[in-house]
Amino acid sequence: MINEEELYEVREHVENLLEDHEVLQLESTDLSTLDAEPGQYTAVYAEFLWAQVPRETQDKFLKQLREKVGKDVLLVLLGEDYVDGESFPIARTDQHGNTYEFQKDDAGHRVEVMKNYPSDSWLRKRLGIAAREIKVLRSEYYWVVTGRLK
Repeated sequence: MINEEELYEVREHVENLLEDHEVLQLESTDLSTLDAEPGQYTAVYAEFLWAQVPRETQDKFLKQLREKVGKDVLLVLLGEDYVDGESFPIARTDQHGNTYEFQKDDAGHRVEVMKNYPSDSWLRKRLGIAAREIKVLRSEYYWVVTGRLK
């Protein structure tokens, strides 16, 4: 469930973090076609993308990202928090800890969607493999994590 007012505030915070940076905005979890070279960007931003990266491939994803953009690049991820009674209920959890929800597509069909809701400790642990200076900020509906790629 999107809370527009809070999302606006969180996006303002992200804009301040990214000010004065040459920003690469990630729009896909498939980095094989990403046209970027080390030194081309000083920051990477991904909005609601981390929830779609399977937990078992997150290390690989971060390694590929680092290879594409280089080290010391600011990484900013924005994600959605699970809010009891407002978010879609979790339908199942797989053997890797990925969680799935049932949602409706544009045609009204029920589809299963992977949607992970990471804890602060999970974000720090997972990103700590590829980044340093990790900070997590949470609001009621959203989280923002920042770090510098190693």
